Amino acid sequence: MISGMNLDDMQAFVAAVEAGSVGRAALRLNLTQPAVSRRIQRLEEALDIVLLDRDSKPARPTPAGEAAYRRCVAVLRATAALERDARGGIAAGPLRVGVTLALSESVFAPAVEAVRKRCPEVALRLTAERSAALRKQLHEGLLDAAIVVSRLDRPLADPSAIALGTERVLVVVAEDSGLAPRVKVRDLAGAAWVINPEGCGFRAQLEHALAESGLGLNVIVESWGVAMQLALVSAGVGLGLIPERLLNNSPYRGRVRALAVQDLAPALAIWLVKAGELGPLEDAVDVVAETVRRHLAAPSDDVRAATVQTPAQAGRRGAEKQRRSKPTGKKPPAAKS
Repeated sequence: MISGMNLDDMQAFVAAVEAGSVGRAALRLNLTQPAVSRRIQRLEEALDIVLLDRDSKPARPTPAGEAAYRRCVAVLRATAALERDARGGIAAGPLRVGVTLALSESVFAPAVEAVRKRCPEVALRLTAERSAALRKQLHEGLLDAAIVVSRLDRPLADPSAIALGTERVLVVVAEDSGLAPRVKVRDLAGAAWVINPEGCGFRAQLEHALAESGLGLNVIVESWGVAMQLALVSAGVGLGLIPERLLNNSPYRGRVRALAVQDLAPALAIWLVKAGELGPLEDAVDVVAETVRRHLAAPSDDVRAATVQTPAQAGRRGAEKQRRSKPTGKKPPAAKS
């Protein structure tokens, strides 16, 4: 039987792994760096193993340390659940939620705000990563829940997965681009693209559509970040694939326009998956899921309709139409016989 372990030492080790260094772990725990180091050393002595590779900068967990980390997370989670039960089931303690990179930019801030308001005792820790990596972390016990994506024609096999909605993206160009409002994929031959790195589901759908037309993807800028992508697209650097909700709320919406690509409609299904029963923390997970649902439920088809216009253009054209439809007080000319 192993003796000498305590929860504070486990917490220090877990914080060092998650924060990426002992120094950042000290900031998270409001301790000095030597104090965190001593706690990790005590845990190593109790387990008789080396948990951190101190030759690497910053220190990283050893293979034995990675296994110990997962066990420590489970112990701390079980302890937190016991404390919640003792308090009558109030949602409290750390909650680790992963969010696919496709949604993180628009979901992080409202999710944090919603959990703070409705579950103030919960310490929400969000991480952004590709869906495959998030599912792996969920399986390994590194996350409590995750928001992931899948192709519309390939729903998740996990029977406990909850469908939250669909995310769609638009092909956008600079407002003064010479491309016609309506095009086909073959009309985009040779076009330069400002797009997410490989691993993005929307990019994969674009590449597949181009390949079916015998075309390749010409990437000029490869980076995450919708704001930067829109800035480059509006400057005429290339075409972009932008989630329509982010486009609608962007300051660049009057400087870019959406194309109606007849044989391309990139979309992904969004899912909530959990590591298992989370007890009272289910309430906080539901808050995150509801935030994502609201994000996805905003009207969208109007943007991709045949008119293909930015919200600013839609407002101007709508106003012009309304002015034309107002009665002028003049009688219509008599019909000629």
